[in-house]
Amino acid sequence: MRWASILVLTAVMTSIGLSDGDLVFLSTPERISASPGQEDIKVPVYISDLTGMNIISAEIEIGYDPDVVEATGVDFDGTIAEGSSSAYKVKSSSISIAFTRANPFSGGSVLVYVLFDAVVQDRSATSELRIIKAKLNEGRGYQMELGTGSEGTAPTGRGSVEFEEVKLKIEFASNKKGGRIRVTLVKRRPPGEQPAGVASVLNRYWVIERETNGEFEASLTFTLGPGMIGPGDQANPSNLILFRRDTRSTGAWSPVAHAISADASTGEVRFDGITEFSQFTIGSIGDSSLPVGLSSISAEISENGVTIKWTTQTEVGVVGFIIYRGESEGERYARIGFVPASLSSSFPTDYEFKDEDVKPGHAYRYYVESVDVSGSRSSSPVIEITIPVVTRAKRSELLQNYPNPFNAETWIPFRLEKGADVIIYIHSPPGELIRKLELGWRSAGSYLDKQRAAYWDGRDELGQPVPSGVYFYTIEANGFRASRKMVIVK
Repeated sequence: MRWASILVLTAVMTSIGLSDGDLVFLSTPERISASPGQEDIKVPVYISDLTGMNIISAEIEIGYDPDVVEATGVDFDGTIAEGSSSAYKVKSSSISIAFTRANPFSGGSVLVYVLFDAVVQDRSATSELRIIKAKLNEGRGYQMELGTGSEGTAPTGRGSVEFEEVKLKIEFASNKKGGRIRVTLVKRRPPGEQPAGVASVLNRYWVIERETNGEFEASLTFTLGPGMIGPGDQANPSNLILFRRDTRSTGAWSPVAHAISADASTGEVRFDGITEFSQFTIGSIGDSSLPVGLSSISAEISENGVTIKWTTQTEVGVVGFIIYRGESEGERYARIGFVPASLSSSFPTDYEFKDEDVKPGHAYRYYVESVDVSGSRSSSPVIEITIPVVTRAKRSELLQNYPNPFNAETWIPFRLEKGADVIIYIHSPPGELIRKLELGWRSAGSYLDKQRAAYWDGRDELGQPVPSGVYFYTIEANGFRASRKMVIVK
């Protein structure tokens, strides 16, 4: 079974029962497959061991592809949260779940099952699953991180198990007790302290958990991918060091093994003599001066500006990155910002910079220049982006929903003369509230197409489909209020 969409929740001292630096790993399968007519597809949400952490409540929102499946409910039977008081709400492409109980959750396994029905009509299809947000104990100070993972069964005695999704192979020279093993890959540098005494640190880490106890000795073979290992480290594999710390910890790392082999072409690196599982990451003491490898650069429209994103494959000795901007071809580029390098690394690293000094209707060109300790510079390709012109509405207006009549879903367009917090109420002819759509802050402008208009999935506040009939929808925005009629036909 695939184990993916991992969220790492980092607790602070104010969290009930949690000490500074405790980590909790939450996950769902990476994707769900559905066939026409399939119902009650049961998807587990896993969690790491919560024993002794005094966690009594959780709030989780899970996203999915509404063209493939729709969420229909939850099931706590056989989970560590069995007996909890719970509620859930189905939205257009996600389900929100909240549950609590008097006694703290204990153990690590399935926290809750989410139930889905297939909506595909003529073929099997696959939907990705993602954890959009999560809270434990009312969200007191948690930091969330995404990752991927895998689950497999370890043999008793000698043997091996591969975790294809995270490119890890565990080979047991001896193992007194077999059982299930979960491996989580978090694709960023680990939170908290970083390994000491190395020139660079991998910007990812693994968490290996086993459900059984017993002595073992194993080797770990990680396949990092081409370009992840420098030529100096391939020639001297012992430059690569495997570091370990406790599963819940954000504290200090301890070196546990030097690599016995490393292949720069595949990124495969092997460590022997492992006798404990927990968190792992890799560092290098190699002195090969790798140049900055800028593998990608992009720009996208974001709130109040343009976000420039770039990825480096290697950056040993890099001080930082200068961002330049021009507004027309042949114009002199101006320096608009500087981003320091995160760490000297021979591994891929992601960066971004936000340019808020832009105007609608203008085209901008950007490039990024890296600077190393010797003063050498290397430039990225130039990218261009045009800021769209947003037509300002002359007056606030609520327009007719479409389609109308409709069966399962509809869009509600509107215009705003001024920016406002927008709420749309769905109610029955007698005035009973059916659904409240809180859209949050919307700037002045027209919200007409499906990407910008309000969306209603034809369900009430409890996530249940409403029956056929006439309904009204009302908008409230900074003193503006208007209502219209719509019809559901099933």
